Amino acid sequence: MRMVSEQALAPTRALRRPRRLDMRAVFGIFLMLVATVGSLAFWSTSSNTREVLVATQNLPAGATLSVADLAVARVRVDDAIFQAVVPAQELNNVVGRQLADPVHTHELLARSQLSTHPWLAPDHVTLTIPVSPETASGGAIKPGDVVQVLLTTNDGQPDAKTSVVLPQASAYDVGYAPSTTVINTSPSNGTSDAAGNTGQINWLTLSVTRDEAIRLAQAKWAGKLDVALLPGAEGQSNGGN
Repeated sequence: MRMVSEQALAPTRALRRPRRLDMRAVFGIFLMLVATVGSLAFWSTSSNTREVLVATQNLPAGATLSVADLAVARVRVDDAIFQAVVPAQELNNVVGRQLADPVHTHELLARSQLSTHPWLAPDHVTLTIPVSPETASGGAIKPGDVVQVLLTTNDGQPDAKTSVVLPQASAYDVGYAPSTTVINTSPSNGTSDAAGNTGQINWLTLSVTRDEAIRLAQAKWAGKLDVALLPGAEGQSNGGN
């Protein structure tokens, strides 16, 4: 028969001392918690940012924007500011537009800094002619429309003659004469209140080549000018052919 020996345990072995807390493990857990909290904070911050367009260099007023002039940046802005600046998804629409005001490097591109006029080609100039609703398609012309300019000499005479000055040109800007609207007043006070409002079309600025500008200036003083509205997309042309 096999005998199992029993060995008495010494008191020091029966009652083991508790293990000490490993400070390295505690410090590692602390770092892990800090990293987790930091990651969550960064994710929360990133989720509130929005992509907008910024200038990559200083640009003067009148400069034509190119892809190299713009970059995409993520910023934290409130709704009011975000509506005033140009979001990144509108990059393709902004390229080719001219600046109404200068911009500086790393500055957020604001919508108000973009010119509302059509793009002016490098070989084109602008020239303004007087018009009225009767001579400018009822005043329905707006910037970017494609128009044709006609000249009538000896207007009202038997030998009156009409010819085409510009077969095709682009409307660059439109001006209106101020009008005054008088509000009816009651007999008790005897006063009147007037406010200036947008009136009838008064002048039209066209984008033309330098040669066309000379022809248009000569026609401007040679007789009566009429402007016909042609079919075509806005901003389709920057001058006649």
